[in-house]
Amino acid sequence: TCGGFMMDLFLRHNESGTLDLDMSNGDIAICPTQSDYIAQTIATRLKIIEGEWFLDTSLGIPYFTQVFGHKRNERFIRQLIMPEIQSIPGVREINNFTTEESPNRRITISFETVMNDGIALSFKESIGV
Repeated sequence: TCGGFMMDLFLRHNESGTLDLDMSNGDIAICPTQSDYIAQTIATRLKIIEGEWFLDTSLGIPYFTQVFGHKRNERFIRQLIMPEIQSIPGVREINNFTTEESPNRRITISFETVMNDGIALSFKESIGV
């Protein structure tokens, strides 16, 4: 930890929209604030597909086995994904959780989190193959 919050390498979207390490001023940057750290952690957790990380195949959300190709209602998806978000230190509550599934195996998840310090962050993440 640093200054009372967790540290992580800071990722920024590049010109093509993918995430790259932030190399500000020639150095690898760390998340400058706790809000940045929590936001980055949430976005990363939502994009990890269960079984994809070789060091811990239980980590991630079972999009392939539980979501894509199944007719799931929003309540089911909420119960699948919200515990993952709630397990992140610093997240106090989740509001306005909605999902939109497209026929091409893509899901868009939108919600707002309120962190322990009262700061609210909005998310809209699209996950698919």
